[in-house]
Amino acid sequence: MSTFRVYGMTEAKARQLGRALPPKNRESIEEYEERVQERIEKLMNGSQVVPLSASFDAPQFAQQFIAMAQRSGRCRDLCIKHPVRVQAIRKFKPITKTVWTTYTP
Repeated sequence: MSTFRVYGMTEAKARQLGRALPPKNRESIEEYEERVQERIEKLMNGSQVVPLSASFDAPQFAQQFIAMAQRSGRCRDLCIKHPVRVQAIRKFKPITKTVWTTYTP
């Protein structure tokens, strides 16, 4: 059975990532808030995508999550991804690793 996840960026996720910035030494609250807001805008205007959802067991549930995220506010690049096992070489030895690739029905 395969799993699916929604990747992308929402304003809520960008705000969560922006708030993860620690305040600088002797930085006022206003300066910190301004720096956090700049980080949020940079994330929303950038190209980085992150997992937004827990794993779903069917793509239609991920599609429902995307519909809710689009109604809840600003978002970009929402897509469904699923894990694929690939062969790779690490330190001259073959390994199997899992990468998340875009799901196409």
